[in-house]
Amino acid sequence: MTDHDGGATAPAPDLVRAGRILARLARIIENVTQDAGLSLPQYRLMVWVEREPQRAGELASRSAVSRPTLTSLVNGLERQGFMVRVPVEGDRRGIRLELTPEGQAALAAADARVAERVGELLDAAGTPGLAEALRAVGAVLDRELEERLAAQAAESA
Repeated sequence: MTDHDGGATAPAPDLVRAGRILARLARIIENVTQDAGLSLPQYRLMVWVEREPQRAGELASRSAVSRPTLTSLVNGLERQGFMVRVPVEGDRRGIRLELTPEGQAALAAADARVAERVGELLDAAGTPGLAEALRAVGAVLDRELEERLAAQAAESA
């Protein structure tokens, strides 16, 4: 952050604390997904694929991972029987990723554990409206992602 004179200003303490809390929450979610048999990157990837089966290249952009990382994640999920690569009709090199029924069940189980733990934390916090605030932040993140992807598409066109 900079002030009007170009000098650095201290970040708002409440925002610093919020960022640190979110970092702790990410670790909690990581532990919960691991207890459900998925790494956090696998969980995030499966969430994206569940939303809509996607081509591998598009998914790498959406999930903000490199193609080699995506390949490694997909290989692991394939070995577990949770994901399949499906050829894209009309594109010899194109591959679309889809969850298997076993992958859908594994994701549902992880979602249930995540929801339970987040629910416990929200109940303990006793702050009405926090879940709605998180949904609003999620909508902002989705919008920013779509804008970033549109900008990338425009640059490559």
